[in-house]
Amino acid sequence: MTTQFKPSPTLMKAIGGVAIAIAMSGCAGINGEIDDVYHPATFYEQHPITVTKGQVKMQVPSHSSRMSSAHEDAVIRFAQQAKDHDAGTVHIKRPAGSVSADVVAGRVTQLIASQGISTAAMKHTTYGGHGPVVVSYSRHFASTNECGDWSESLTDNSQNTLPPNFGCARQHNIAAMVANPKDLVQPRTSTPPDAPRRSQVLTDYRTPKNTATSTDGSDKVEVSDAIK
Repeated sequence: MTTQFKPSPTLMKAIGGVAIAIAMSGCAGINGEIDDVYHPATFYEQHPITVTKGQVKMQVPSHSSRMSSAHEDAVIRFAQQAKDHDAGTVHIKRPAGSVSADVVAGRVTQLIASQGISTAAMKHTTYGGHGPVVVSYSRHFASTNECGDWSESLTDNSQNTLPPNFGCARQHNIAAMVANPKDLVQPRTSTPPDAPRRSQVLTDYRTPKNTATSTDGSDKVEVSDAIK
């Protein structure tokens, strides 16, 4: 004879209350407080790469109207970088009332234009006083927070969270190596596919053929031939 036990509603409520209390105690901290702080689960959440916009500047001396070859080379490299970074506008700022600065600014304009940047994309302005010709443009920079946070002990981690410095160097390297930081925000549009090449690939796929490399037998070497 089998005896079935049917718990009373009062007992079920008591058991339910105990289960809730146990679940709540599992989320409680050492002092009885509930830990509702989100801990980053991955290194890229702990050290996110941010993309910001800043100015890139270079100064060209204007105390003489004649630029040295070193300064001209520097302007050319600067213009190449501006073009690679898709600079919308290149600013050329010179001191007002200086004849030599006007000549230097004109030469700088020629050098920048020689690298494929149109004169319409250059904006000329002046400033008061004496000083160099300042060339600048805006670009995007990728960066992350500074590394070197060893505030927590790696041997005492009861919550099993990532160390503060984990993955920081990797994120810094990615931010330094990325060619176009804007790609981290939104990918660029794909180029149109090559229709003839795609057609050939599909034809080869539909027509099975032997993929082994053909040989003419000249690669076979006998042991007797090798020791001659």
